Amino acid sequence: MTPILEEISARISDPEAARLLVKYVELLEKWSSRHNLVRFSSRRELLERHIFEAAEGARHLNPSGRLADIGSGAGLPGIPLLVCQRDWTGVLIEPRQKRWAFLRLVIRELGLNATVVNSRFEGCANAGNFDCITVRAVKIEEQLLDFAAHHLEPGGKMMLWSTREEFERLSMKKGWHVLSSPLPDLDRGLLIEMEPCFT
Repeated sequence: MTPILEEISARISDPEAARLLVKYVELLEKWSSRHNLVRFSSRRELLERHIFEAAEGARHLNPSGRLADIGSGAGLPGIPLLVCQRDWTGVLIEPRQKRWAFLRLVIRELGLNATVVNSRFEGCANAGNFDCITVRAVKIEEQLLDFAAHHLEPGGKMMLWSTREEFERLSMKKGWHVLSSPLPDLDRGLLIEMEPCFT
């Protein structure tokens, strides 16, 4: 077992998911050096701050469903979630051309059941409905909340990788039930779950 596979396997118990995440890390390292996809100073930072943090959301998902990752960028959190929950299908929404091309490559290389849309979320009005909408490193504005409210299946939710300050701000939003849980090994980060409520 290679050192990186051993390190990922210590956190991700599914052997196939661990193998696919190794491949994803290698693609990120190769492409980031040329296209500045995601910031990291070492492989450890890439794993801890990006891969494991994103994968943490998998335990908050149902066994199957349809996911939209808004502003997917380098595929975080969408790719680790789809790797760890392979009965989910995904739509990765990314307006920047180079990142869109990278995401297409990743989906093909990892054999994921997902598509990539080269657009902002506002251009995805006909994308259908989702069981989960994920957002990381994207500011949550009213337009995004409106999109989520209209495109979540009954019982669906948004998952946000964000901060305590953002949690407190979003907790004040009418029409949403908001919960949070700490991300592992991170003092600053929270996983925020938002569900539309109609009462």
